[in-house]
Amino acid sequence: MNGNTLKRYQSQLKKLHAKQNVIRSELSDCQQRYNKIKSEITDIQTKINELSNNNKLIVSEHATIRVLERMFKINLSEINQQIIDEVLPLYTKLGDGTIPVKCIGLRAVIKNGVVVTVK
Repeated sequence: MNGNTLKRYQSQLKKLHAKQNVIRSELSDCQQRYNKIKSEITDIQTKINELSNNNKLIVSEHATIRVLERMFKINLSEINQQIIDEVLPLYTKLGDGTIPVKCIGLRAVIKNGVVVTVK
């Protein structure tokens, strides 16, 4: 092996060691970021588990609505139709927004053609 070949290999080795050191540093940074995210995931999962296992009973809005319909004989279809009948003329002219519903003394909030709430 001649001197030029030896120098070339030594130069290549030096460059490869430098690249290796850069990658080792990047790998350490990635490992730290990975461990941080892994810890955050564990914390969130713990909170989810605590909330899921607290034996607190919740009644859905759907269930409440069904009670109103069945026990108190409230006809939601009629109420919905009354709201539509009241707001449709103004909605046709103005579009989305807040429109008074005189029959119930409230205002309907309409977004994208849907009455999303009354206040």
